[in-house]
Amino acid sequence: MNSFFWRFFFLFLWVVAHTQETTHKTIGAWIAAPQHNTIFNSYQSLEQGISKLAQQGINTLFLCVWADHKTAFKSNVLYSNSNYSSLEETSFFYQSNYKSATNDAVQDLINLAHQRQMRVFFWFEYGFMARWGTEPNKDNDPLLSKHPDWKGLGNDGMGTNYNGTDFYYNAYHPGVQQFLLDLIAESIHRYPEVDGIQGDDRLPASPANSGYDEWTVNTYTKLNDGKKPPLDFREPDWFQWRVNILNEFAHKMYDQIKSKGNYTVAFSPNIYPWAFENLMQDWPSWLKQGNVEMLNVQCYRSTFKSYKEIIDQVLEQTSTFLDRKNLSPGVILGVSSRKIATIQSLDSILSYNKELKLGGQTYFYVKWLIEDDTFASLLKKYHLNE
Repeated sequence: MNSFFWRFFFLFLWVVAHTQETTHKTIGAWIAAPQHNTIFNSYQSLEQGISKLAQQGINTLFLCVWADHKTAFKSNVLYSNSNYSSLEETSFFYQSNYKSATNDAVQDLINLAHQRQMRVFFWFEYGFMARWGTEPNKDNDPLLSKHPDWKGLGNDGMGTNYNGTDFYYNAYHPGVQQFLLDLIAESIHRYPEVDGIQGDDRLPASPANSGYDEWTVNTYTKLNDGKKPPLDFREPDWFQWRVNILNEFAHKMYDQIKSKGNYTVAFSPNIYPWAFENLMQDWPSWLKQGNVEMLNVQCYRSTFKSYKEIIDQVLEQTSTFLDRKNLSPGVILGVSSRKIATIQSLDSILSYNKELKLGGQTYFYVKWLIEDDTFASLLKKYHLNE
């Protein structure tokens, strides 16, 4: 049987599953790009990983599909906007050893997840971020090689960045914005059975010192009677002008996704007002505008006391515009190099989330759920016994 039959068959199963009444919470897990975890080492490891997640009560997967100038699939949008010499090079899985009946790791993950009534969201992790660690330029960045005017610039004339590590494209440039919108549309077109799309602390976002590139300066000057942007990037009017552009993008992103079908739009920003002050993410405004259907605020804290302070604050910020059942805060288990949570802190966090009657929680990240058994019994206790 040809691949079209199998895609139709799995789409049929997905439709059947999603037309049934479901009342379960969002118990999510972020699946990082392949180099950060072992789940994509082989089809067998993917199958075993999905099974292990299901056994711990995970019912929603946030799959990274955009990071480090690569996509999780062969992307024509990325290929046409870069200097990659072949379509194959655009994918995370270029020159990987992953093999299966479909030879498509994304399709396999969706199929395996849906067989277990798990939802799958495409997580555009890098968003408007270009590069980590070193400043991007036309020689080391596939997109800037073709679009050098897409580079973000700070008030110091250097590549705009957060913390000296996270370097960004120019998030205000219409070409950069259209590239992200096209990438999202392409992902839905290729995998129409996906359940939703997630932006995060980099989408939409831009470092506070951004906007000093030629395009943004000229646009601001034209719209402000010849007045140029001030060197003080925190000057209120200039700051808000740039924030408004990002807010408009959040609305465009929402509208485009909903125009493609009944897909859920999720965002996973950092905590507010930190996100606003540092990355210009005014996500409370996104809520007010009705552009957020699921919110996974990154409440990453290693102690229960600090977590409680944050989640209480988040509830105050969201109560007017978001039902608690649509709030599944991000809980950190660890980063790629080390475990952060303890059994004791996680137990208290999950107990408090249950007391608050939240929509669940989403774990960062999958490595600590399938490569380490530290939390398995605790997660089963909370997720499978309700």
